[in-house]
Amino acid sequence: MELRDFILKDLRILLESPVGGNYAAALLITTACEVVGPLFYENNGEREFFKNYLVPKSWRSVAASIYDALRNGLAHSFTPKTIVQINGSSVEIGISWKEKPHFKYDPTEATVYINVRELSRALERAFDDYEKELENRRDLCDLFRKRREKKRIVDIKDSTERQAWKRLIASQTIVT
Repeated sequence: MELRDFILKDLRILLESPVGGNYAAALLITTACEVVGPLFYENNGEREFFKNYLVPKSWRSVAASIYDALRNGLAHSFTPKTIVQINGSSVEIGISWKEKPHFKYDPTEATVYINVRELSRALERAFDDYEKELENRRDLCDLFRKRREKKRIVDIKDSTERQAWKRLIASQTIVT
């Protein structure tokens, strides 16, 4: 699957670095969930994919808030968001490069650590499982293609911008 190759090759480049890259790798992984999840699940597909394929069973009941803290925090401020519990105390999400164990809570730091290397291995396994599903289910394969094509289109609704595109494209010469 081309999508798998693009994502995992970029992820390997990040993980081959001796240090750093943990935020970029975690963002790529959550973005992969955002891309693949809705191709498999309809509503909240990214959260369902993250929960069912990347999160250990004991943490699945809180997977949606962890996904949101990771994805939205990293995408919009390049730091995971804090999760505020009902009783008012906060839980941080820490992204460990190698040192911290995967999906372990450290009460002294009020932090749930996610080991990015473990998370990346889970993503690889998820792609393997997903590809097997695609091979075995023709309906899922068709749905994948249909949703993937739809996600690749940006529909220009603003008429001024549409006209600007037309002018720009018309004014270009062919490069040989």
